[in-house]
Amino acid sequence: MIRAFRGGRPAAAALIATTAVLLAGCGGGEQAAAGAAGRPAEFTIDFVLDQTGVAQTFTGAVRQGWDLRIDEANANGDVEGVTLATRMHDSQSDPRVGAGVMTEVAGSDAPIAVFGTGSNVAPAVAPIAQRAGLPLVTIYSGSPGVVDAGDQIFRVTAPQATYHQIQSTYFKEQGVKRVAIIYNSDNGTLKNLAESFYPEAAQRDGYEIVSSSGVSVQATDLSAEMTGVLASQPDAVLMLVLSQQNTSVVTQLRRADFPGIIAAQPGIGTQALEALGAEADGVVYPIDFSPATASETGKAFVDAYTARFGDAPDTFAASGYDGASMVIEALNTATSFDRETLHQALLDVSTAGFDGAAGPVRFEERDARVDGVMVRWEGGQETLLTS
Repeated sequence: MIRAFRGGRPAAAALIATTAVLLAGCGGGEQAAAGAAGRPAEFTIDFVLDQTGVAQTFTGAVRQGWDLRIDEANANGDVEGVTLATRMHDSQSDPRVGAGVMTEVAGSDAPIAVFGTGSNVAPAVAPIAQRAGLPLVTIYSGSPGVVDAGDQIFRVTAPQATYHQIQSTYFKEQGVKRVAIIYNSDNGTLKNLAESFYPEAAQRDGYEIVSSSGVSVQATDLSAEMTGVLASQPDAVLMLVLSQQNTSVVTQLRRADFPGIIAAQPGIGTQALEALGAEADGVVYPIDFSPATASETGKAFVDAYTARFGDAPDTFAASGYDGASMVIEALNTATSFDRETLHQALLDVSTAGFDGAAGPVRFEERDARVDGVMVRWEGGQETLLTS
């Protein structure tokens, strides 16, 4: 298994200075003069990221995790003889914008690209990269079918449905018999969890879905849906919604003196939890990475990230870091930086797996898998419920 984390040597200021960031422009651009075996002295990675729109709550952390790993690679010489930079493109959390940007990148001389994070945007960009023969590493992008677009597509963040079983098992262990779900019906990942995964898990683990309410990610008033949730008298309420909608749901449950379990998913985000203050205490959710991680590579990432940015990383920062790690490993082993060679290098990385911020990252058909952990938010931080 490939060891990806090599942090800890340079000071934070030196790391910041090493990252060259190019604002969104046209395509991959001409790389610096090639060195030995077709490897350039300088190489720019095109990164299509939902920097604005509904996903912007999370993508700042993704970018920080990415930048940290790129700077480490430059400082440590992880891609021998090559200095890395990033060209950012904003997909605006909009499938049409994302498709347009990816068409531009795919039509350039870029030999590899990265996308993050929206599960509503990923299905629009992946087929474009596939048709162009452009190797694409996706971060988050948890919608069903993204990797199925073809063999050029790799997903470095494990889809939530592959580790949410630990939450269903938690319901069973806590004696839960009635679960009410409120979910974003226009988010592919969360829609799949609500309409497919949890109904099947409920049958396996002996509880009933007594209420299931779909809402748009743009909805601001959830009072009608919450009236229905409370009327169904659940033992647990499962929030499969994004950003500030979680704040609204938790606040309404606390005001109603709801006595049961309040459960969520990784997209709840630390910002929403911190905004809730003490009302967030006791919220539980499964997650692919927690700063309370027990893995050695995870701990090293937490230390490096905290030293640079002043706060502990969240799952989104970890996904950005691991996305960069996968690309860096492929670049390091490739003899030349062309699409065919880098595609094979990514296949090799996905076959071997690597140890990243999320611990051991394995792949099934180019799609990441991690063990995941169950956590409880308490006193302003995550505490592990499972190892």
